[in-house]
Amino acid sequence: MKLNTLTATALAAALMVSGTGRATADIGDAIAGGIIGGVIVGAIQHNRTRTQPVRTHRPRVPSAARQQARDVQTALNHFQFHVGVADGVLGRQSRAGISQYQAYLSFPVTGHLSEFERQVLLSAHQRAVMGGPHVTRVAASHPNGMRGLLDTVRDEMLGINQQPVTVATPAPPVVPAATAVPAAPEAPAATSAVPNFFGGQSGGAVQQASLASHCNRVSLVTNANGGYAELGTLSDPVFALNEQFCLARGYAIAEGEALVAQVPGATAQSIAAQCQGLEPLLQPHVAALSVQPRDQVLQGVTQFVLTSGMSTSDLASTARICLSSGYLTEDLTVAVGSAMVLVALGEHSYGELPAHHLMQGIGATQRRELAAEWFRASLPAGGVVSTEVAFRPGPDSRNALILAAVDGATGAAPMAATPVAPVIAPQTAPQPYSK
Repeated sequence: MKLNTLTATALAAALMVSGTGRATADIGDAIAGGIIGGVIVGAIQHNRTRTQPVRTHRPRVPSAARQQARDVQTALNHFQFHVGVADGVLGRQSRAGISQYQAYLSFPVTGHLSEFERQVLLSAHQRAVMGGPHVTRVAASHPNGMRGLLDTVRDEMLGINQQPVTVATPAPPVVPAATAVPAAPEAPAATSAVPNFFGGQSGGAVQQASLASHCNRVSLVTNANGGYAELGTLSDPVFALNEQFCLARGYAIAEGEALVAQVPGATAQSIAAQCQGLEPLLQPHVAALSVQPRDQVLQGVTQFVLTSGMSTSDLASTARICLSSGYLTEDLTVAVGSAMVLVALGEHSYGELPAHHLMQGIGATQRRELAAEWFRASLPAGGVVSTEVAFRPGPDSRNALILAAVDGATGAAPMAATPVAPVIAPQTAPQPYSK
């Protein structure tokens, strides 16, 4: 037994001596393997012995309160008091936005909304989302744009009369009589400075003819001709432009009707009533269309866009709907103004519509030189056949056809002579032969 023990000890010593280099080289791997293995085994044992999962309980905000906070954040963002994502948690950024809102309306700046302050904010936001002529007028006339709706709602809730109040002028103090000074003659009224002998019935007045009736007549002639005028057979440039005008009008109506179908509860009558509220705001820009160059007109329309208080996407959709409604109801001021709003938003193809109105003198004074400027800015040139065509259906050569017709109508390029069929003299009946 003792011999066996000594033998085993000697063998172990020999192995240790002979493997010193390898043990030294592999010690790191052995330690690492032991640690990793221990972790794995420990994890397995832990999973085996675990009887119930450990759950972390976090306090939850009641759903109603969270939704209320989310509504507040959405309203603050809408009025440019930026609070970030509307997550329903009123943290530091939300408190800062609330403080800005309170400072704007001269409320006590606390970072926490009172019930009255919250009602003002949410009511104004609801009105802004619903829109309508009143909202548009406030946004366009108030120096702070859409934020002016907050002032309006606050004053209404406080019962403040927003109409101008006439203040009684205090009686002047009694002074000794002085030498009477003759009163200056009263200036004549501005309205009588430029007499109008025609009452708007002169030849230069804007033609308020029915565009629908005009397009019906154009359609009759088109059918009689066997179809639309084409580039290769263009002989009457003004009539060819009339055909494309009515085609674009039909496209605009259909596009707006498709958008109205997506508005819950909207009817043609309710849409027309709201779009009609835009007429006094668009009227100055439509009037400028007949007297100013295109770039100058668009500067004014762009200013209207910037003060509208609406996002560009919402304003573009609204303009498309009112463009359609304006054509359907023959409110050409709304129709032409809406088309110019779309151009100011970067959708240049819609500039073709004001060009048609200027070319034909319907809804605008007939100014063919100004119409040509709008046409050429709205349609691609240089051999481009059918790209960027905003109005369909139509021929593939629609752009080139319109530009050629514009050149012909304004005298910029002579029209090709229309081939004339040879005239064959009628044959006379043979005369009886006589000597």
